[in-house]
Amino acid sequence: MSLCPGVEELVRLAVKKITDVGAAYKTLLAAGQLNDCLAANQADSMITFSDDVRVAYRLSRAARKLMLDGAVTGQLSLRCGRCLKTYQDRLEEDFNLVLTLVDADEALAGDDLELDEEQISQVQICDGEIDLKQILQEQVLMGLPLRPVCARDCAGLCPHCGTDLNLATCDCEPKPFNNRFGKLKSLNLDGQGK
Repeated sequence: MSLCPGVEELVRLAVKKITDVGAAYKTLLAAGQLNDCLAANQADSMITFSDDVRVAYRLSRAARKLMLDGAVTGQLSLRCGRCLKTYQDRLEEDFNLVLTLVDADEALAGDDLELDEEQISQVQICDGEIDLKQILQEQVLMGLPLRPVCARDCAGLCPHCGTDLNLATCDCEPKPFNNRFGKLKSLNLDGQGK
């Protein structure tokens, strides 16, 4: 996933300041920048950020491993995948990651087509600092619902006339169910004849 424009200002930390005790940090991700990122990665986004997203996290270190624990909170505007109405919801997700520190000369070339689990969890040290911008952004985007639904019992739209079935009924007759696999019921699978 490409990095959102403008996220570069985010989080650069000196590695020597990250201790085994750890420290707490907070940052804001701009809603406009996250929306630009969603628009660039989806042709028809059903989700937009209504407000800046807050990321609170704790970062500690054990040798060349970083423990990153945090929480993402923000306000979303979503379009229901069933009835297409826009509704508001809150994004509240926790995350826990273990990252491996690698020096610039240890970093893998960016032209690998497939990364293994160890390579995905690497964060590069540049001039004694790490930059967590992409990792934090990914945690925000991973917390988004795959298919937004305004309510569990949302009836959606009539597939024939488009009536919102939450508000009204329509006169469309349901088409008979075409059970192409119905003939399989008559198969004798126990090896004996009928």
